[in-house]
Amino acid sequence: MNTQRSTVLRSKESNTTAKGHERAGAILAVARELLGTEGYGALSMRSVALRSGVSLSNVQHYYPSREVLLEALLNQAFDGYQAGIDQRLAQRGDSSGMAVFQSIIDFFLDDLRDQISSGLFFEIAALANRHAYAAQMFDNMLTRARRTLRNLMRDIAPEMPLRQCEIRGALIVSQMIGLMIFLSDTRPKHEELAELQQEASAAIMRVAFS
Repeated sequence: MNTQRSTVLRSKESNTTAKGHERAGAILAVARELLGTEGYGALSMRSVALRSGVSLSNVQHYYPSREVLLEALLNQAFDGYQAGIDQRLAQRGDSSGMAVFQSIIDFFLDDLRDQISSGLFFEIAALANRHAYAAQMFDNMLTRARRTLRNLMRDIAPEMPLRQCEIRGALIVSQMIGLMIFLSDTRPKHEELAELQQEASAAIMRVAFS
């Protein structure tokens, strides 16, 4: 993450009122929908302002540039995943570690079916091939995802070498991203692939713990 942009966001957060946080969240929700449904070309500061019902200067107060806005969208997406992970870990009860891990994988796969979630990741992945900053953001997202899985695997199977956890985490992340091509609700449906998500979940468990 660019240090200057990080400083801007932290500074604004510390000086933002509850009403301001609500407005910033509403702006981000509009930007997420625009990016996920209409693509990067539709995501301009002016279009976000228009759909949010606030002034352009207000949008720029919270998100000074489109790059800052994109970064906030990715951070929001992964923060949502982290919250889902934490919730499932907290509700573990008598469930085995592997059962909890599978519930987390299923949570990821369910979310990747969503039009906006899958659209957001497709757009960022495409941008990463053309823009250096998008490439860095995409790499940050992938790194955070695979390290989260690495840590979960280490907690469940502490005897597994760290290097194996690293590699398996990367393999699982790449599998899940590739699965969006078939699982996303925006993609054509094929009867012969009706059980794909179930089989994919089982395959990911084999990659993680075989």
